[in-house]
Amino acid sequence: MRHAASSGVLVLLLTTLSAGPTLARAPLSPEQEAAILRTVQDELRESGAPGAAVAVVRNGETVFLRAFGQRSSEERIPVTPDTLFRLGSTTKMLTALAALDAASKGRLGLDVPVRTYVKDLHPALGKVTLRQLLSHTAGMREASPSVQSKDDSALADMVRGWKGDYLFAPPGDVFSYSGPGYWLAGLVLERVHGRPYADTMREQLFQPLGLERGTLRPLEALTFDVSQGHEDSGGVLKVVRPMAENTAMYPAGSAFSSARELARLTTILVRGGLDGERRVLPEAVVREFFTAHVPLPGAGPEEARYGFGLVRMRIGGTEVFEHGGVRRGYGSHIRFLPEQQGAIILLTNKNGVTLRDSLAHISRTVFGLPEQPEPPPDAPPLTAAEAERYTGTYTHADLARFAVSWDGTRLVLTTDAARPLQRVRQDGFRTEDGQELVFVFKPGQPKARYLHMDLLTAVRSRR
Repeated sequence: MRHAASSGVLVLLLTTLSAGPTLARAPLSPEQEAAILRTVQDELRESGAPGAAVAVVRNGETVFLRAFGQRSSEERIPVTPDTLFRLGSTTKMLTALAALDAASKGRLGLDVPVRTYVKDLHPALGKVTLRQLLSHTAGMREASPSVQSKDDSALADMVRGWKGDYLFAPPGDVFSYSGPGYWLAGLVLERVHGRPYADTMREQLFQPLGLERGTLRPLEALTFDVSQGHEDSGGVLKVVRPMAENTAMYPAGSAFSSARELARLTTILVRGGLDGERRVLPEAVVREFFTAHVPLPGAGPEEARYGFGLVRMRIGGTEVFEHGGVRRGYGSHIRFLPEQQGAIILLTNKNGVTLRDSLAHISRTVFGLPEQPEPPPDAPPLTAAEAERYTGTYTHADLARFAVSWDGTRLVLTTDAARPLQRVRQDGFRTEDGQELVFVFKPGQPKARYLHMDLLTAVRSRR
């Protein structure tokens, strides 16, 4: 299943970039810089994160690059713009970019079965395509890694052991976020380049794009200026020891990079693949990278879609592409604004801290994005007859189980506890604590086939 919904504005932008100079640089005002500094410092203080690095690209130029706090709570070494942070799931956009580049060079095809490249794969899994893996539509389940190893062979060893039950839904049928899908995509890159994933990324992506210290390997990162990951333990901030390390997980969430290097990478991307006057990425690769492929379940035509390692949204009419990441001890977020040749990079060394308030502030004050609108008012309540369309048990492999029932007045979602649901739109509901979920129907079926919540999709039991 291929979705091709690229923005006409973006196509025009990329054509302009390849034919002429970048837009004139408009530096931030002293007031803007001071406000960003205050916002980041306030958020770090509130979150307890020891350090952070922030970069802002506008009109194809880095206009803000600052470091905050300490690399470690145990020593007073300041973070610098060159300090490495672990990116977590933001790594997925890098895996996707490497795959798109390889496709542009004829090394692989996005729409052929992955068994073309990975021969020792379970037959059911071999039918999925790289496009489906990168857009989370392969029907692959979410799972913890079944192999724990620091050896380069770990990725292949893990995937070789997967059975057909790693598909929870038919390929192409529904969106569901899947780390294993990206692990398999990384193995495809290994096979087509004949090198371990970490070496492939260094040789095919990091070094050509100027990420000289970008790496997947913690032992290599430790030879540079690197921040230590932190987490709360019994109310006390502690360095994560040992550092999380599993080679089998590299393609979905383990890259290290710095704010300076990521500013360079994002600049190349928002300038259509140009590094100064030198082309380092084909224009077609960047166009594909900034393409919204798959509507997230329940999303309208202008609402969230998923591309290749990026979620696409419109905020006040402005198209943004973004992804956040958490790897034990770290948090990151990268937002692209292609129409303004812009990007925002936020990196921290505390588990799960991604500086959401700072992201919103920079988006508003530097790029003119509005505040996120208030959620729409609740829709009319269900009738008992309507509720029958949604009731049932939904499971995602052995990872999640959701029971949806009717208590006579409203739907109730039961996981570890029972939570009443309020309808907010057609097939969309919200719990009392604000968690949103949506039911997905297949053509001709009277009852929902899937339940989607927190990027994860569960399938309804047929019993």
